[in-house]
Amino acid sequence: MTAHRSDGERDFRTTLGEALDPQEIRSRNPSAVAMDVLYLFTTAFFTTLAVRGFWPAVIAATPLVGMLYFGWNSSRPFFVTQLVVIVLTVIATAAGLVPI
Repeated sequence: MTAHRSDGERDFRTTLGEALDPQEIRSRNPSAVAMDVLYLFTTAFFTTLAVRGFWPAVIAATPLVGMLYFGWNSSRPFFVTQLVVIVLTVIATAAGLVPI
């Protein structure tokens, strides 16, 4: 059952719950899950590049926006997962845990 707000948009908590639902991941095709992981890895790479300075951010902006646009049009749970990966990557880069 999906929770809806009065204006017809889905509740953010419901979307986040769907993104983290293990049953949803198990029911998907393994190659589709592998492609999603590849997209998330590439999103993390461009995020790492984007926080390195002005020119790296300019270089990473277009592909990163394109990947976020794809995630938004693909499914809301995948888009939320991309945002979580971006936040975690920024934290890991700022902490010096990313080798690049």
